[in-house]
Amino acid sequence: MFNLIKHYYGRCKYGYSYRDLWSFDDYLCDIIPPAIRDLKSNVSGCPGDLYDKKRKNNECWKWKEILEEIAQGFEAAKDITHLRYFKRIKKGKYYTREIDEKRHKMLSEKYDKGMKLFHKYFFALWD
Repeated sequence: MFNLIKHYYGRCKYGYSYRDLWSFDDYLCDIIPPAIRDLKSNVSGCPGDLYDKKRKNNECWKWKEILEEIAQGFEAAKDITHLRYFKRIKKGKYYTREIDEKRHKMLSEKYDKGMKLFHKYFFALWD
């Protein structure tokens, strides 16, 4: 019980706890996608190079797509971290695991694209 209180206290005081540091990448992959999607659903502006004045009432559509790609990049990172690109194969009466090359490539590409966009637009992540 004390550890749970210590965990919640750390989260309240610092925004993270000692438990989150055990797998900090996992923690970030849990909190960043929903925060990015919340930002996406409340967009009130966007970087100037993404503003599309031809699209009335949806001028920041490109920005919303980029935010979604960033969120998906972090989700792909979590899937990579948790080895969710393996598939179960039955060999005789036993099962084995093999890498699903297509899924691994797709996750890696999503991750790379999301992180590049996160880096490029880091200073635009505000509302």
